[in-house]
Amino acid sequence: MHSILSILTIFATIASALPTGAPRCKITEKIISQGHLATQNGAMGLTLTAPPTYTPGGPAIPITITGSFPVDMGILGYVTPGGIQDSMLTGGPEGPAAGVSRHVGGFMDAMLQGIRPQTQSTCDAQNVVNDVPESTITHMAPLLGLRNTMTLMWTPPATNEGVVTVNMVIAGNVLEPYMVVPSVQIMSTDGLVQGQSMNFKNANVAAPLNPLSYMANAATNLVPNVLELPGTVVDDVNTLLGDGEATTHTAGNLAGGMAKGMANKILGMKRDEAPVVPRAAQK
Repeated sequence: MHSILSILTIFATIASALPTGAPRCKITEKIISQGHLATQNGAMGLTLTAPPTYTPGGPAIPITITGSFPVDMGILGYVTPGGIQDSMLTGGPEGPAAGVSRHVGGFMDAMLQGIRPQTQSTCDAQNVVNDVPESTITHMAPLLGLRNTMTLMWTPPATNEGVVTVNMVIAGNVLEPYMVVPSVQIMSTDGLVQGQSMNFKNANVAAPLNPLSYMANAATNLVPNVLELPGTVVDDVNTLLGDGEATTHTAGNLAGGMAKGMANKILGMKRDEAPVVPRAAQK
Protein backbone atom coordinates (compact mmCIF):
# COMPACT_ATOMS: atom_id res chain seq x y z
CA MET A 1 0.00 0.00 0.00
CA HIS A 2 2.86 2.35 0.88
CA SER A 3 4.44 1.76 -2.56
CA ILE A 4 1.18 2.50 -4.34
CA LEU A 5 0.74 5.73 -2.39
CA SER A 6 4.32 6.72 -3.19
CA ILE A 7 3.74 6.17 -6.91
CA LEU A 8 0.52 8.17 -6.82
CA THR A 9 2.30 10.98 -4.97
CA ILE A 10 5.02 11.06 -7.64
CA PHE A 11 2.45 11.28 -10.43
CA ALA A 12 0.51 13.97 -8.59
CA THR A 13 3.72 15.97 -8.21
CA ILE A 14 4.48 15.61 -11.92
CA ALA A 15 0.96 16.54 -12.98
CA SER A 16 0.97 19.74 -10.95
CA ALA A 17 4.50 20.83 -11.85
CA LEU A 18 3.83 22.78 -15.03
CA PRO A 19 6.30 25.64 -14.61
CA THR A 20 5.83 29.36 -14.84
CA GLY A 21 7.39 29.43 -18.28
CA ALA A 22 9.16 27.32 -20.88
CA PRO A 23 12.76 26.34 -20.03
CA ARG A 24 14.12 27.40 -23.42
CA CYS A 25 14.07 30.34 -25.81
CA LYS A 26 13.91 28.23 -29.01
CA ILE A 27 11.34 25.57 -29.88
CA THR A 28 13.20 22.25 -29.94
CA GLU A 29 10.97 19.18 -30.21
CA LYS A 30 13.52 16.83 -28.65
CA ILE A 31 13.85 19.02 -25.54
CA ILE A 32 10.08 19.36 -25.20
CA SER A 33 9.67 15.60 -25.50
CA GLN A 34 12.10 15.01 -22.64
CA GLY A 35 9.92 17.13 -20.36
CA HIS A 36 6.72 15.17 -21.07
CA LEU A 37 5.58 11.61 -20.57
CA ALA A 38 3.18 11.98 -23.50
CA THR A 39 4.42 12.42 -27.04
CA GLN A 40 3.49 15.13 -29.52
CA ASN A 41 -0.14 14.81 -30.57
CA GLY A 42 -1.19 16.03 -34.01
CA ALA A 43 -4.79 15.17 -33.17
CA MET A 44 -4.91 18.40 -31.18
CA GLY A 45 -5.32 19.96 -34.64
CA LEU A 46 -3.72 23.27 -33.74
CA THR A 47 -3.31 25.74 -36.60
CA LEU A 48 -1.99 29.28 -36.93
CA THR A 49 -3.63 32.08 -38.88
CA ALA A 50 -2.35 35.61 -39.45
CA PRO A 51 -2.80 38.41 -41.98
CA PRO A 52 -0.72 37.94 -45.15
CA THR A 53 1.28 41.14 -44.59
CA TYR A 54 2.67 43.45 -41.92
CA THR A 55 3.88 47.03 -42.19
CA PRO A 56 7.29 47.84 -40.64
CA GLY A 57 6.66 50.35 -37.88
CA GLY A 58 2.94 49.83 -38.41
CA PRO A 59 0.06 48.67 -36.22
CA ALA A 60 -0.18 45.37 -34.38
CA ILE A 61 -1.73 42.42 -36.22
CA PRO A 62 -3.59 39.40 -34.78
CA ILE A 63 -2.02 35.95 -34.67
CA THR A 64 -4.55 33.25 -33.80
CA ILE A 65 -4.08 29.65 -32.66
CA THR A 66 -7.09 27.41 -33.20
CA GLY A 67 -7.66 23.78 -32.22
CA SER A 68 -8.02 21.49 -29.21
CA PHE A 69 -5.99 22.83 -26.29
CA PRO A 70 -4.84 20.77 -23.25
CA VAL A 71 -6.74 21.12 -19.99
CA ASP A 72 -3.99 23.29 -18.55
CA MET A 73 -1.30 24.51 -20.86
CA GLY A 74 1.87 26.45 -21.48
CA ILE A 75 3.14 28.30 -24.53
CA LEU A 76 6.41 29.38 -26.12
CA GLY A 77 6.15 31.75 -29.06
CA TYR A 78 8.23 34.13 -31.17
CA VAL A 79 8.63 35.47 -34.70
CA THR A 80 11.82 34.99 -36.73
CA PRO A 81 13.11 36.60 -39.93
CA GLY A 82 13.02 34.34 -42.98
CA GLY A 83 10.67 31.68 -44.26
CA ILE A 84 11.70 28.54 -42.33
CA GLN A 85 9.96 27.25 -39.20
CA ASP A 86 12.49 27.32 -36.36
CA SER A 87 11.71 23.79 -35.11
CA MET A 88 12.82 22.41 -38.47
CA LEU A 89 16.23 23.97 -37.87
CA THR A 90 16.55 23.00 -34.19
CA GLY A 91 15.46 19.46 -35.06
CA GLY A 92 18.64 18.85 -37.07
CA PRO A 93 22.02 17.47 -35.94
CA GLU A 94 23.13 20.82 -34.50
CA GLY A 95 20.03 21.06 -32.32
CA PRO A 96 19.03 24.42 -30.80
CA ALA A 97 22.28 26.04 -31.98
CA ALA A 98 20.90 25.87 -35.53
CA GLY A 99 17.77 27.89 -34.76
CA VAL A 100 17.35 31.51 -35.80
CA SER A 101 19.15 33.73 -33.29
CA ARG A 102 16.99 36.83 -33.77
CA HIS A 103 13.39 37.15 -32.57
CA VAL A 104 11.68 40.22 -34.01
CA GLY A 105 8.69 42.39 -33.25
CA GLY A 106 6.86 41.96 -29.96
CA PHE A 107 3.70 40.57 -28.37
CA MET A 108 3.27 43.78 -26.42
CA ASP A 109 -0.14 43.04 -24.84
CA ALA A 110 0.42 39.34 -24.03
CA MET A 111 0.61 40.14 -20.30
CA LEU A 112 -3.16 40.66 -20.31
CA GLN A 113 -3.51 36.93 -21.07
CA GLY A 114 -1.12 35.69 -18.40
CA ILE A 115 1.79 35.47 -20.83
CA ARG A 116 5.12 37.12 -20.05
CA PRO A 117 8.40 37.90 -21.79
CA GLN A 118 10.77 34.96 -21.67
CA THR A 119 13.45 35.23 -18.98
CA GLN A 120 16.41 37.16 -20.35
CA SER A 121 18.99 34.73 -18.97
CA THR A 122 17.21 31.85 -20.71
CA CYS A 123 17.47 33.59 -24.08
CA ASP A 124 21.05 34.67 -23.41
CA ALA A 125 22.00 31.05 -22.76
CA GLN A 126 20.86 30.17 -26.30
CA ASN A 127 22.37 33.28 -27.89
CA VAL A 128 18.94 34.63 -28.82
CA VAL A 129 18.73 38.36 -29.42
CA ASN A 130 15.25 39.80 -28.87
CA ASP A 131 14.20 43.12 -30.40
CA VAL A 132 12.39 43.80 -27.13
CA PRO A 133 11.73 41.55 -24.09
CA GLU A 134 8.27 40.73 -25.51
CA SER A 135 9.78 39.29 -28.69
CA THR A 136 9.81 35.85 -27.04
CA ILE A 137 6.87 34.96 -24.82
CA THR A 138 5.86 32.17 -22.48
CA HIS A 139 3.26 31.53 -19.79
CA MET A 140 3.47 33.06 -16.30
CA ALA A 141 1.54 30.12 -14.83
CA PRO A 142 -0.53 27.26 -16.29
CA LEU A 143 -3.09 28.75 -18.65
CA LEU A 144 -6.68 27.52 -18.69
CA GLY A 145 -6.87 25.36 -21.79
CA LEU A 146 -10.62 24.82 -21.95
CA ARG A 147 -10.89 26.78 -25.21
CA ASN A 148 -10.53 26.29 -28.94
CA THR A 149 -8.91 29.58 -29.93
CA MET A 150 -6.43 32.13 -28.62
CA THR A 151 -5.40 35.40 -30.29
CA LEU A 152 -2.23 37.37 -29.56
CA MET A 153 -1.41 40.78 -31.02
CA TRP A 154 2.04 41.06 -32.60
CA THR A 155 3.57 44.49 -33.14
CA PRO A 156 5.91 44.51 -36.16
CA PRO A 157 9.52 45.68 -35.92
CA ALA A 158 10.30 49.29 -36.77
CA THR A 159 12.46 48.32 -39.75
CA ASN A 160 11.82 45.94 -42.62
CA GLU A 161 12.59 42.27 -41.86
CA GLY A 162 11.13 40.94 -45.11
CA VAL A 163 9.19 37.73 -44.70
CA VAL A 164 8.88 36.52 -41.11
CA THR A 165 7.81 33.20 -39.61
CA VAL A 166 5.52 32.72 -36.60
CA ASN A 167 6.74 29.96 -34.25
CA MET A 168 4.48 28.52 -31.54
CA VAL A 169 4.29 25.43 -29.36
CA ILE A 170 1.41 24.55 -27.03
CA ALA A 171 2.05 22.02 -24.26
CA GLY A 172 0.07 20.52 -21.42
CA ASN A 173 1.65 19.39 -18.16
CA VAL A 174 4.08 16.46 -18.32
CA LEU A 175 1.23 13.93 -18.35
CA GLU A 176 -0.50 15.66 -21.25
CA PRO A 177 0.59 15.88 -24.91
CA TYR A 178 2.06 18.87 -26.70
CA MET A 179 2.08 20.10 -30.27
CA VAL A 180 4.54 22.17 -32.26
CA VAL A 181 2.11 24.21 -34.36
CA PRO A 182 2.90 24.37 -38.10
CA SER A 183 4.13 27.89 -38.82
CA VAL A 184 2.74 30.61 -41.05
CA GLN A 185 4.70 33.29 -42.87
CA ILE A 186 3.87 37.00 -42.98
CA MET A 187 5.23 39.18 -45.78
CA SER A 188 6.42 42.74 -45.25
CA THR A 189 4.67 45.42 -47.28
CA ASP A 190 8.19 46.61 -48.09
CA GLY A 191 9.07 43.27 -49.67
CA LEU A 192 11.83 40.73 -49.07
CA VAL A 193 15.23 41.67 -47.71
CA GLN A 194 18.51 40.55 -49.24
CA GLY A 195 19.11 36.81 -49.00
CA GLN A 196 15.45 35.84 -48.49
CA SER A 197 13.35 33.79 -50.88
CA MET A 198 9.75 32.68 -51.26
CA ASN A 199 10.76 29.06 -50.60
CA PHE A 200 8.96 28.61 -47.29
CA LYS A 201 9.45 25.50 -45.14
CA ASN A 202 7.05 24.57 -42.36
CA ALA A 203 6.83 21.45 -40.21
CA ASN A 204 4.27 18.80 -41.05
CA VAL A 205 1.46 18.08 -38.61
CA ALA A 206 2.60 15.45 -36.10
CA ALA A 207 0.97 12.02 -36.03
CA PRO A 208 -1.89 11.50 -33.57
CA LEU A 209 -0.95 10.24 -30.13
CA ASN A 210 -1.34 6.48 -29.68
CA PRO A 211 -1.08 4.33 -26.54
CA LEU A 212 2.10 2.55 -27.65
CA SER A 213 4.00 5.78 -28.32
CA TYR A 214 2.76 7.23 -25.04
CA MET A 215 3.98 4.19 -23.09
CA ALA A 216 7.33 4.21 -24.88
CA ASN A 217 7.91 7.91 -24.23
CA ALA A 218 6.75 7.56 -20.62
CA ALA A 219 9.16 4.68 -20.02
CA THR A 220 12.02 6.74 -21.43
CA ASN A 221 11.26 9.97 -19.60
CA LEU A 222 9.69 8.90 -16.29
CA VAL A 223 12.93 8.64 -14.30
CA PRO A 224 14.50 11.89 -15.55
CA ASN A 225 11.30 13.80 -14.86
CA VAL A 226 10.87 12.37 -11.37
CA LEU A 227 14.49 13.00 -10.40
CA GLU A 228 14.53 16.51 -11.78
CA LEU A 229 10.96 17.41 -10.73
CA PRO A 230 10.37 17.73 -14.39
CA GLY A 231 13.16 19.35 -16.34
CA THR A 232 10.97 22.36 -16.98
CA VAL A 233 10.84 23.17 -13.24
CA VAL A 234 14.44 24.37 -13.64
CA ASP A 235 12.95 27.42 -15.33
CA ASP A 236 10.84 28.07 -12.24
CA VAL A 237 14.01 28.49 -10.21
CA ASN A 238 15.66 30.64 -12.90
CA THR A 239 12.60 32.86 -13.17
CA LEU A 240 11.94 33.32 -9.45
CA LEU A 241 15.50 33.43 -8.13
CA GLY A 242 17.91 33.90 -11.00
CA ASP A 243 16.55 36.88 -12.90
CA GLY A 244 15.27 39.65 -10.69
CA GLU A 245 15.21 42.05 -13.63
CA ALA A 246 12.73 39.89 -15.56
CA THR A 247 10.59 39.30 -12.48
CA THR A 248 10.37 43.03 -11.70
CA HIS A 249 9.68 43.86 -15.35
CA THR A 250 6.94 41.23 -15.49
CA ALA A 251 5.20 42.36 -12.32
CA GLY A 252 5.29 46.01 -13.36
CA ASN A 253 4.00 45.32 -16.84
CA LEU A 254 1.24 43.09 -15.52
CA ALA A 255 -0.09 45.75 -13.13
CA GLY A 256 0.26 48.60 -15.60
CA GLY A 257 -0.96 46.61 -18.57
CA MET A 258 -4.09 45.34 -16.83
CA ALA A 259 -4.99 48.83 -15.62
CA LYS A 260 -4.47 50.29 -19.07
CA GLY A 261 -6.45 47.52 -20.72
CA MET A 262 -9.37 48.02 -18.34
CA ALA A 263 -9.33 51.77 -18.96
CA ASN A 264 -9.36 51.29 -22.71
CA LYS A 265 -12.31 48.93 -22.48
CA ILE A 266 -14.28 51.26 -20.23
CA LEU A 267 -13.63 54.33 -22.34
CA GLY A 268 -14.00 52.48 -25.64
CA MET A 269 -10.65 53.81 -26.77
CA LYS A 270 -8.42 52.07 -29.30
CA ARG A 271 -4.79 52.43 -28.33
CA ASP A 272 -2.35 53.16 -31.11
CA GLU A 273 0.41 50.55 -31.20
CA ALA A 274 3.90 52.04 -31.22
CA PRO A 275 6.39 50.33 -33.51
CA VAL A 276 8.85 47.96 -31.91
CA VAL A 277 12.27 49.59 -31.79
CA PRO A 278 15.21 47.25 -31.09
CA ARG A 279 17.02 48.01 -27.84
CA ALA A 280 20.23 48.80 -29.72
CA ALA A 281 18.45 51.59 -31.60
CA GLN A 282 17.13 53.11 -28.39
CA LYS A 283 20.57 53.95 -27.06
